[in-house]
Amino acid sequence: MLERLLIATVVLAIVLVAIAAGRRWYAWRNARIEDRLRAEARAVSADTASEDAPTAPGGPRIVYFTTKTCVVCKAQQEPAIAAVREHLGDGLRIERHDAVEERALADRYGVLTVPTTAVYDAGGELVTVNRGFAPAAVLLSQLRGEVPSFEGGALMSSERLDERSA
Repeated sequence: MLERLLIATVVLAIVLVAIAAGRRWYAWRNARIEDRLRAEARAVSADTASEDAPTAPGGPRIVYFTTKTCVVCKAQQEPAIAAVREHLGDGLRIERHDAVEERALADRYGVLTVPTTAVYDAGGELVTVNRGFAPAAVLLSQLRGEVPSFEGGALMSSERLDERSA
């Protein structure tokens, strides 16, 4: 009986260590990808600034990865992005990409799940990469350079976005 308890404890410890190691690897991988994307955005900004272009590089944009069969993308993420676009107007660029058809680009952004959204601020700097559904209020906060607030739940309608910004 004691042997079984010892074996179960060892197996549980191994599983917990594997989970912790997997989470650390995933966080390290995501941080590395975001650092590389930030460096690429800065390089593009520097190249654009060195030319005689009077416009600011980039501008606020959301790079959005989906697939043809993603239900969450169609039912939740696309309405959230539409609410943010309605709130901010035409100044916001949305780049929609199919993660399966554009595999090389999806790999650059570290897409392992859809929806995935990469948020760039008005200066063209990468703010963050959201893996999974990101509500409209979170996207709007990220575009403004604010830390998203989850108080009261995730806001998704454009009416609530208007109330929040007032």
